[in-house]
Amino acid sequence: MNTTKLSFFVFFLSLGLLSLSGCVKSDGEAGAEDGGEVKAAAAAPKVQAVRAHIMTPIERSVVDYEEFTGRIMAFDEVDVQAQVSGTLLKCLFKEQAQMKTDPQTGRPIAEAADAADAAETQTADLTLREGDEVKEGQLLFELDSDVYEAALASAKGELEVLEARKKRLENVKARAEKLRPSGAISDEDYDEALFELQECEAEIAIAKAEIQKAQINVDYTKIYAPIDGYLCDSEISIGNLVQANGTPLVRIVKVDPIFIFINIDEATVQRLKKIADERKAANPDAMIVPEIEFRLSDDDSFVHRARIDYMTPTLEQGSGTRFIRAVCKNPKTASGARLFQPGMTAHIRIRITEEYDAILVPEETLGTNQSTRFVYVLDEKNMPEMRTVEPGPLQEDNMRVIRKGLAKDERIVRDNLLRVRLDRPVDPIPEENAPASPVSEPSGDAMKGETK
Repeated sequence: MNTTKLSFFVFFLSLGLLSLSGCVKSDGEAGAEDGGEVKAAAAAPKVQAVRAHIMTPIERSVVDYEEFTGRIMAFDEVDVQAQVSGTLLKCLFKEQAQMKTDPQTGRPIAEAADAADAAETQTADLTLREGDEVKEGQLLFELDSDVYEAALASAKGELEVLEARKKRLENVKARAEKLRPSGAISDEDYDEALFELQECEAEIAIAKAEIQKAQINVDYTKIYAPIDGYLCDSEISIGNLVQANGTPLVRIVKVDPIFIFINIDEATVQRLKKIADERKAANPDAMIVPEIEFRLSDDDSFVHRARIDYMTPTLEQGSGTRFIRAVCKNPKTASGARLFQPGMTAHIRIRITEEYDAILVPEETLGTNQSTRFVYVLDEKNMPEMRTVEPGPLQEDNMRVIRKGLAKDERIVRDNLLRVRLDRPVDPIPEENAPASPVSEPSGDAMKGETK
């Protein structure tokens, strides 16, 4: 009986020792694991600061502008038309033979008599080509004038007949005046002589008007340039019958000066008016002639000036804009071509404020967060803060005006913005070492050693 109890005691004691040895082993393994985590944490790389240039905002005087897109247009365009009908004999800017005329009759000759005559009818007398510039009053076309010269000669002959009749009637009147006191001629005959003379004088006036009309028609057979400009869009050929006031013979486009057409919104119009009122109040004798600055697509800055010469008195109902027209000289370049061509796009800016002091930062220092703009501002510990700012207009040197949210003595991150984190310090590079362009991003190998 005692032997049996002793066996059970030994059995349970063995189970207890096994459990105890298991617990000790678990504690040892746990200690080993904890020691591994500590070593791993110690071996992990420290958070590295983002290296970037810093700067403080600059302060200077600026002017606000509103920018628009306008269109350069010709100062004037004229479609040259014939005012009388006739066969076109000469076109002084076409590479084609001119129609030869008979020196005796003035009538056109369809073909030259021989090779020498044919050579004379070629383009030796031509001085212009389509696309060339012409001056006002320069001869462009000649029409067949035979019919009109004949009408002029007929009108002159009619005038001579009437003037001869007038002399006869003047003699009749003179004799009637001598005979009337003696009663040798009746009052009725005297009145008849006087009436015929007055009628003849009226007919002479009509004849002179007909001569003038015929002379005008003859003059109209020579067609001159009505304005200075360039020749274009001519499809008429020698020998065609030209109808009076029919198809235009040629178009002349005047490009010096040139117009610039702009549509501006109501708010800008009001600001321009306010500036003009302030200047006029300061100096009542001042002449307020608003100007615009503009550049072409290949210009680096707004190097051209134009004067506003017209503004519509009302706003367009649909767009709420006002049409403005500016005028500008159009000089020739070294090649002889004009600087501005009709149809070009003009990038325009209009001054809407006087000079004022402003804080500016480079455009590359600004980040975008949905609809807001921000800069990274550093505190005393070089920790970045995302500061929301209200940006103003962009200047020509790529500096952005900051209206609100930034003081002039605060430090901002200039470059490497994509690497900046709010929980990560910045290793600042002094402002005097800042390059003209942002620092390039580190290469992929350099980024491997940094903790993300």
